[in-house]
Amino acid sequence: MNIHEELAKVTGREEFVAFVHRLTEDLQKNPDKWANITLEDYLLSIASWVEDGSQVQERIEECRNVSTARPVNVQWERLAFLLFAAGRYE
Repeated sequence: MNIHEELAKVTGREEFVAFVHRLTEDLQKNPDKWANITLEDYLLSIASWVEDGSQVQERIEECRNVSTARPVNVQWERLAFLLFAAGRYE
């Protein structure tokens, strides 16, 4: 299963954790396929992607034939805390 198929399967906490582990493996095995391999570049890319918004997501989903049928409920506070906590959690 490729990383895009695994992304499409994330619907809850367990799948999210497994996907983060899979992203780490993918970075280690395929760094040439990643545009942002430093933490700084990765975080800045997250900010840029969120700024660009849904237009980018729609294009990605069209290219990958990912279904947009499931609703997206973004909890911005949780995402911000996740990024903060990950920098300090041991």
